[in-house]
Amino acid sequence: MTTDPIAAEVRANREAIFAECGYDLDRFNAHTREVEEQLKREGWIFADRPIVRTKPQESFFVREAPPASTEP
Repeated sequence: MTTDPIAAEVRANREAIFAECGYDLDRFNAHTREVEEQLKREGWIFADRPIVRTKPQESFFVREAPPASTEP
């Protein structure tokens, strides 16, 4: 199994922050919210709202008719 270096870095950073918060999920979530608010004040854009689709999403699959039968 290959390790994605970017995913490994993200996981290591998350673990370090979680350790700083004493492995307390409430403190971790509060820290995350504080950082998010600071980044918003700096001009970063976050997807805060759920995406509402106005039309059904198109399928990514190509549907073809089955091959015509060659039997009489």
